[in-house]
Amino acid sequence: MKFKTFARSLMILFATLVAPLGVANADPNQGPGGPILVITNGNQNFGKFYAEILRTEGFNEFAVADIGSVTSTTLNSYDVVIVAKVAVTSTQASMLATWVDGGGNLILNDPPASLASLAGITQTGSTLANGYLLVDNATRAGTAIVNETIQFHGTAQLSSLGSASSLARLYSSATTATAFPAVTLRSVGTNGGQVATFMFDLATSIVYTRQGNPAWATQERDGQGVRRSSDKFYGNAAGDPQPDWVDLTKVAIPQADEQQRFLANLITDMNADRKALPRFWYFPHGYRSALIMTGDDHGFFYTGGATKQRFDQYLAASPAGCSVADWECVRGTSYIFTNSLLTDPDAAAYQAQGFEVGLHAASMVGGNCVDFTLDSLTQLYTEQTAAFFDKFSSVQPLSTMRHHCIVWSDWASGAKVELANGIRLDTTYYFWPAEWVRNTPGHFTGSAMPMRYADLDGTLIDVYQAVTQMTDESGQQYPLTVETLLDRALGAG
Repeated sequence: MKFKTFARSLMILFATLVAPLGVANADPNQGPGGPILVITNGNQNFGKFYAEILRTEGFNEFAVADIGSVTSTTLNSYDVVIVAKVAVTSTQASMLATWVDGGGNLILNDPPASLASLAGITQTGSTLANGYLLVDNATRAGTAIVNETIQFHGTAQLSSLGSASSLARLYSSATTATAFPAVTLRSVGTNGGQVATFMFDLATSIVYTRQGNPAWATQERDGQGVRRSSDKFYGNAAGDPQPDWVDLTKVAIPQADEQQRFLANLITDMNADRKALPRFWYFPHGYRSALIMTGDDHGFFYTGGATKQRFDQYLAASPAGCSVADWECVRGTSYIFTNSLLTDPDAAAYQAQGFEVGLHAASMVGGNCVDFTLDSLTQLYTEQTAAFFDKFSSVQPLSTMRHHCIVWSDWASGAKVELANGIRLDTTYYFWPAEWVRNTPGHFTGSAMPMRYADLDGTLIDVYQAVTQMTDESGQQYPLTVETLLDRALGAG
């Protein structure tokens, strides 16, 4: 039985704990309201992903509005306004400037020319694609952010400082600094107004870092046969050698997480003179890290009932009288084929004790894994879920999934079909193969955070991406890998 795990870094939210998996949440494109406003233009440029970023960073006090609906009266209800990468007319720019002059805190992303003066920068018209940035740890917003360069994805403006100051610098490589800022901050007027500016679009950077290179979404790049999640990160493809999408010398750093925590620091620091903005901690009970254990039980490869053996091992390792709800017990998930030796009564009994038993969906022809399309995957789920519940009629509805052979043939069909089948968390993004991993503990998607998938048109998909960072088939050394990840997550304190 192949049990997979994914370690979480110091500040992690297992966001699906907010509501039971399999039960639809409130609209993921909107927040509950409060002093923070996100301004978008529909789904353009992943603008609504800022809602996902704020939720994950514990800010439960925001709303999302389309720029066409925002008025000066709207702005006056908020302390902090985050403007996604959108076009801003001169009239809208003037409205924002008046609000900032009155004490508002504005955060811009890849700003249009109409907001350059308000940001205190001079745009050169040149850009830098898929580079690096170095946060200035001497600034309050840079506190506790990694003190080495990290990658961003997308395109950054090369702008000169005017009346703004630099909080982070752009690098053209991991070691080569440019003369241009990556993030700036400007004070405006006499009422405490401030403007922070990301020279790139933060949401785009985080989505691309987490989900891979969109240009490689349907490519088989690593020579391993079918299109997998890892192909979207693998650079050294035959006939198309390119740098890896995530610099493996930086894989120890959850680079996407660091970028959104920098945004969280900015929000907190900029608004400190108006009011404290409470944040939920990432874990219950103040835990600083968590390890989620899952396994693939392929049935015909094993004898003796691997799922039962593993679950019994976890029961024996759990403290007597432990509480599953309080995270005191050792528990895990088993994704199984219908030929598993596990029986329906056993599966139901284990679920009653806090384990999960789910389907290991397999896109196969003649015993070999094959790529899927949206239509073929839809049909596959129809057939295989029916067969699963024919055998396991007492098992709860499916809520999480890992595809067999980690097949992920395009950008988002997998997540869309999962959602249509009530599945709310996917673990198919998988740090593999061994010759690429090279026994390097880390976060190949730049993240240890379960967060929703985003489609290429910017639509949020209400399925969480939870990356499998540790496997038993990636040439990773144990206990070195798990101990390294947990040591980094927990830190010295």
